[in-house]
Amino acid sequence: MVSNANSLKPAEARTMSHRRRAFRLALAGLLLLAIVPMLPALRGGFLDWDDPYYVTHNFRIHQMSWANVVDLFRLEPQNGPIPNGQYTPLAELTLMVEHRLAGLTPWVYRATNVAIHALNVLLVYVLLRRLRADRAWAWLTAALFAVHPLHVESVAWIAERKDVLCALFYLGAMVLYLRFRETERIRWFAASVAAGLLALLSKPMAVTLPAVLVLCDLYLGRPLAEQWKRPWLLPFAGLSLVFTGITLRTHTGYGIIRGGEVGNVVQNAMMACWNFFWFVGKTVWPVGLTAYVPVPTSGVATTVLYVLALLGVAALAAGLAAYSRRRGLRLVPFGVFFFMTALLPVSRLVPIGIRYMVADRFFYIPGIGFLMLLAYGLVRWVRRPGAARPLRIAAVAALLLVWGGLTFAQSRVWRSSETLWTRVLERVPNATVALNGTALSHIDAFRLELAKAELERSIQADPHFEETWALRARLAYRQGELAAAKRYLATAKTKGLSPLLGADIEAKLRSAAGDHRGAILALSAYVELQPAAPDFYRGMAWQALHLGDEPNAVACLEKARELAPAAQAGFGDYLSRNDPDWAGQPALVRLLAADIGAFAAAYDFAREMHFWVQDEARALREYDLILAQYENALACWRRAVAARSEAGPISEAEMINLDRKLGIVAYNKGCLLAKGGRADEALAALRQAFLYDAALRENARTDTDLAALRENPDFIELTQSPGALMRRGGLEHVQMASNARML
Repeated sequence: MVSNANSLKPAEARTMSHRRRAFRLALAGLLLLAIVPMLPALRGGFLDWDDPYYVTHNFRIHQMSWANVVDLFRLEPQNGPIPNGQYTPLAELTLMVEHRLAGLTPWVYRATNVAIHALNVLLVYVLLRRLRADRAWAWLTAALFAVHPLHVESVAWIAERKDVLCALFYLGAMVLYLRFRETERIRWFAASVAAGLLALLSKPMAVTLPAVLVLCDLYLGRPLAEQWKRPWLLPFAGLSLVFTGITLRTHTGYGIIRGGEVGNVVQNAMMACWNFFWFVGKTVWPVGLTAYVPVPTSGVATTVLYVLALLGVAALAAGLAAYSRRRGLRLVPFGVFFFMTALLPVSRLVPIGIRYMVADRFFYIPGIGFLMLLAYGLVRWVRRPGAARPLRIAAVAALLLVWGGLTFAQSRVWRSSETLWTRVLERVPNATVALNGTALSHIDAFRLELAKAELERSIQADPHFEETWALRARLAYRQGELAAAKRYLATAKTKGLSPLLGADIEAKLRSAAGDHRGAILALSAYVELQPAAPDFYRGMAWQALHLGDEPNAVACLEKARELAPAAQAGFGDYLSRNDPDWAGQPALVRLLAADIGAFAAAYDFAREMHFWVQDEARALREYDLILAQYENALACWRRAVAARSEAGPISEAEMINLDRKLGIVAYNKGCLLAKGGRADEALAALRQAFLYDAALRENARTDTDLAALRENPDFIELTQSPGALMRRGGLEHVQMASNARML
């Protein structure tokens, strides 16, 4: 007997080893299915749809400190509004950490979303195992979850970090709760409640968790009466009630909930039922997806569809409920009720002011209910006896490959705003959100006529959308039509445009008109709502310098430096250690040097006045102010780069580029002075320009703006003989030019 037992041990060990290896391969396969189809999304950037609210212009997350972390969790934060009025502090915290580590590097945020999605795939497998599914069924459910095209929106869209993060803790809470119900160990219960809280802090959609846990208990054969004897779900229910109240408060406070929509109970129910069948169809046939599904136009056909959807869902729910009452909550009722329950907050049963009918991202958690039913059916089909079994396995593998291919293609759609809105317009030609997004892309790429055409279509589709009029104002400004831009902006404001969307263009329009106090007021309206916005304090400082108000300019720059991200906040410390003349510089010079990134905004605005608006007198004033303020600021960096004993935050190439920009400012000033007949001043400006960038001499020889100087001997000598710099520039300028060449 002992001999026989010993002879079996190696075989048992080999069997266990094979099983472990197969299990590891199965998990590796799930991770590949989760990651590979999403890879195209990693090459994308920030989108102009909600990404500004959550990342690029969410100044709440741009400076990581304990005080700012605490502020994220306030219902009335001090550092800016809650994005979209949706209380998601934990999701914002993860974005804050990423910004601290990687700044505004979009692939980092996208990669994090993909990584969380991969973890969610593994959790779906574990969840199904806890629900007593066998390995094949659990694996296939997780695999379908990994590759389903409806999940691309949740994963590829940076702003939807809240979706994948909520799912991570939602699924974790379910797994931990089921583990607790098996073992009755309180630590699993405490961990489950904690995970549920984290899910709610990630996205309020997790308020459905206690109801879903009840469904799990019923599905596993635990009578509902048990909950009354040992009410384990009370903490979950209490948290859901609290966060429902928080959501109602934030949505009401930010004007997201609209009373008229909430009161239309019957229509809302019909639309929610229409959404249910939309998701049923897209679960098995996920093609033709678009980021924007409009509300169907009212009419007889729409009403008939709504009524049929309502009757269909009511009949289905009643039939499954009656069946479950007689025979218990079996698989099909569980899967359907799981979907209905988890979808409830975003089903339009209680609308929240959204302009679209349904969205792919709503499927991310609820869809598990449908996918587990589909996986169960496929596993049963594959296991049927017969010689065709390999073909059936191949068919299931082909389904995964096809869905993976569709997900791969859909991930490419979400790479940029332009690709996203192009796809939307292919499906919904008059979608205002897509027309506006496309127009913004055209404006940024200087395709102004195309932008104008898109905005005209958008206004025809919805003449009351304030953001369209704000974009029309931005386009008119880009075209140099300031009067038209003012009219369009005024129209946008009458339709309810927020200062968060219109302050920057209003400030530019007022500054262009010489109304610098008005520009300061416009920027102040923004920082009242978004107090942590350093760019707007820089803008106010620049307007104050136009007014000669140096004390207020210094105060604004100090505030901007206080709010700047950590990478910029260290500029002043670096200069203080490496610039030998730093201590002797005035406060204004030190602040401008320490916040040198603001130079780009002043440079761009001056060129806009010159080349877009073509107001040469206004441009000349801008060029004068830039040269007066930034010559000494750049000198601080030049000295620090020349004398530094450590690697600096600005590379030598970046320093050369800053010098070139200042050279262009002086060059453009010289051109305007030459056109105005002020030859001596023009020559002085050009001499200054060539010191910063000697390559500008070549441009000056053929520049028509300098035609008035073409026969001037000093101009000829200046543009053709580098030695003129030594005769006319003085020792200090010669040394500066030598340093620039050295860099």
